[in-house]
Amino acid sequence: SSHVGPHSLRLRRRFRRDGAAMPPKVFKGQVFALSGKLSQTRKEHEELIRKHGGEVAGSVTEDVTYLITNEADAKARPVKVATAIGRGTPIVQEGFLGACIAARKLLDPKHFVVLAARPKRKAKKAAKLADGEPAPKRVKAETGPPKTTDKVAVIEKSGLADKAKVVQENVKKGFVEASLTWDVELVHADVAAGKDKYYNMQLLASNEGLEYWAVQHYGKTGLDGKVHVDGPFDDIGDAKRVFRRRFRQRTGNVFGQLGVSFAEVAGKYRVLANDDAVAEAAAKEGRPAPVKAGGGKWQYYLHNKVDGKKLGWYDYEKKAGENMEKYFGQFTRDAALNVRLIQSDYFKYEVDFSAMIQRNVKSGMRRNIRRIAEGERAPPVPPKKIPAPAEPAPDWKGAESSEEDEEDESSEDEGEAEVEAEEEAEAAPAEKPARAAAPAGVRGRGAADPA
Repeated sequence: SSHVGPHSLRLRRRFRRDGAAMPPKVFKGQVFALSGKLSQTRKEHEELIRKHGGEVAGSVTEDVTYLITNEADAKARPVKVATAIGRGTPIVQEGFLGACIAARKLLDPKHFVVLAARPKRKAKKAAKLADGEPAPKRVKAETGPPKTTDKVAVIEKSGLADKAKVVQENVKKGFVEASLTWDVELVHADVAAGKDKYYNMQLLASNEGLEYWAVQHYGKTGLDGKVHVDGPFDDIGDAKRVFRRRFRQRTGNVFGQLGVSFAEVAGKYRVLANDDAVAEAAAKEGRPAPVKAGGGKWQYYLHNKVDGKKLGWYDYEKKAGENMEKYFGQFTRDAALNVRLIQSDYFKYEVDFSAMIQRNVKSGMRRNIRRIAEGERAPPVPPKKIPAPAEPAPDWKGAESSEEDEEDESSEDEGEAEVEAEEEAEAAPAEKPARAAAPAGVRGRGAADPA
């Protein structure tokens, strides 16, 4: 075995004793990422790498030149390993570090490759007929590039809108057929805890069908948030694996199960159904479809003198108005999202779409709000009732930062075994989970919609 982790530790201690000796910069220009449980702590590895001129990245980006891991971790195919395989980044044992330091130069990584990270090759067996003649080869249907859709906009901040589209597949299990769109809108709104955040996911295929990405866009409700892109991958299976794992981590549910409604899990994100799914569910139940958001104008009523302004209705600023329309749309699709905590660059608001009242969380000031549908004209008359101000409240504790939803080193393998089981059992009928299901007929984009 090439594993020499303890040797790396002895080398480091030797340099500590010899204050005059300068460690060789054998890793100058190299960027390492670490994955899985190693023989030394992550901090010790980072110190060792930086001491010898290298850098350490939290995820496998384009700049990463080596991924340090072990056989067990590589076999589980966590996000970092899958990304490294997709990028062609060398995946080596931690002994690579100690060996390079001992040799005082960067060694050829081929002697330290993690075997489980190599592409799997299927053994070919020639079947024979009873008379000993080889059986005719089985003809495989040409799958070609994956199907995609133009109806779903690619997450703009991903930078892939011009070169990729959202994957949309026709899936079948038994007698059930469905169309599965790899585009998910997740929300975690907990007013009591002062949390309101979003996490959107997409699986993308390049226009040529040769590369694939798993994209996540997340942040506090009201703010632009951040985007994380896994890929490109040469194999769509690797991109799907990343997508499924992140979906399970965020929601506690399996992505794309046929005939199974999304089951909300306490403390995790909920899936928002799209407009078409909500309208279809309403039609099945014989009730009118909810108002479809888009194009509405939002106003607030100024009932006290501020900066010399006259009392009356005022339009929201453009960006704020667009956000209000978006969150109103989410409320029409999911009645549980009637109260939202929305943050701007300067203020934090609690918006009640049922009562049409907005409250400045810090000052307690409450104002009437209204929505003017596209093409309509609203009268300038004041509201029938002006809401009384609430007591000034201490600032609610929102999500600590957008980074809280980034890849967690300690939990990146969460759901790995389940994801593998899902892939192996894709042809088997899905079983309903024991948890309470979502309302009948209402299904998020994380569940397949029957064709």
